[in-house]
Amino acid sequence: MPGNMLEEIERRLKAKTIHDLRQIARAVGVPRPADGRKERILDYVVQIAAGKIDPAEPAVRGAHPKSLEYDRQLVSDILRCREISLSSESASENQPAEILVSSGAVSDPLDFTASGLLEKTDGKWFLRVNGCKQDFISDIFVNDYFINRYSLREGDLVFGKCKRSSAEELAGLAVVFSVNGIAPDLLSNRLNFETLDPVYPDEQLKIARGSDDLTGRIIDLFSPLGAGQRAVISASRGIGKTAVLKDIALGLQSNYPELKTVILLVDARPEEAADFRRAFSGTDVFISPFDAGAANHVRTARLALEYAKRQTEQNKKVVFLIDGLTKLARAFNCCGKLSSQYLGNFALESVKKLLAAAKNSEEGASLTLISTMNTDSDDAFEEAVYSGLKGLFNMRVSLSPYLARMRIYPPIDIEETGAYGDERLLTRNEIRTAVKLRGESTERIFELFGQTENNRELCEKLLR
Repeated sequence: MPGNMLEEIERRLKAKTIHDLRQIARAVGVPRPADGRKERILDYVVQIAAGKIDPAEPAVRGAHPKSLEYDRQLVSDILRCREISLSSESASENQPAEILVSSGAVSDPLDFTASGLLEKTDGKWFLRVNGCKQDFISDIFVNDYFINRYSLREGDLVFGKCKRSSAEELAGLAVVFSVNGIAPDLLSNRLNFETLDPVYPDEQLKIARGSDDLTGRIIDLFSPLGAGQRAVISASRGIGKTAVLKDIALGLQSNYPELKTVILLVDARPEEAADFRRAFSGTDVFISPFDAGAANHVRTARLALEYAKRQTEQNKKVVFLIDGLTKLARAFNCCGKLSSQYLGNFALESVKKLLAAAKNSEEGASLTLISTMNTDSDDAFEEAVYSGLKGLFNMRVSLSPYLARMRIYPPIDIEETGAYGDERLLTRNEIRTAVKLRGESTERIFELFGQTENNRELCEKLLR
């Protein structure tokens, strides 16, 4: 339960006049708000925000309200608080899901509230309540009326009231309470991802969590991550790409709590999936297991990307992490009905379109993409994928097989690691330090990191 958020909402509600409170109550689904006293209305709204009471449907009889003006930001916060509350209750039940986004709390098998990701399939719209799984029992049909009225887009996280005529029928969306955590009436002002004006990354996202976080400190100095970059962690199989990707994600979450993190695991082993679920509890983790098939890998990746775009359109900084891009390219190739041994144009162009989504924008929103890729392989397909895509990345972390065999972590090959345009992200002293250290051995570099508390102290020590 988001206690602090609920207390803040209650405080703001108490400051409202009875007229304003009734307008807010009408917007969030309090029945007959005009007939109630202030204490009753306030208590009802708080119960809705806490997820303990379901909102009532809008009245269809009687005279229309004289005014439709209300505090839209407060209504949005109430609906968001309810969504978080229901998500917390659902997570406590330990129900398996392929994506850790909020799922609805069913109050009645025929009349209930739910939230899910909006997806278009065969010309029809559905809310995927059980993560990315297509499931007749849990999926919610969405009428085109809601799509057109609120300008909904694929990947939107929609929360609303749902109904079904019988237990055997597919449920349908009846009322929309919120979209991506905000009131649907506010969607008309949201950005359009496709029309965002791209600019070069000019803001560094620090990864290091402390003096002992060598992965973060090395990347921050030698290959800085900028908001809106296309970054790749490249190495041969079994060198530790996933571990480095996980360290980057943990560092970003620790340093930037407001940052939106979306993780995609393609062709994932069960133990990897479970490990990410534990490490990133509450984070949006899309998982397509290795036994799901190529079509499911592609569909999950597409829906995860659309979800990341919708979050960016709320003027957020979003980081989209993919493990791994080589497996996804092979899935695209299989869907293109080509041999898994040869890279086809369909697979290459599909992955390029995914990478093209990474951008830093003049509007302030950004989508940063970090992925893992296999290199130095005897597999002709994997080498073709890397050869066709390596020129698109503007940040690279290369891992060394030699360091991995020596059990040195992180096994980052500093000579092959770097970022295009790092002069926009690093200070002059950091650039001079990085240039000076690139000529040193890995053992010496690790020793210098161990002797200093942070990169600033390291720069001061070497540039005296």
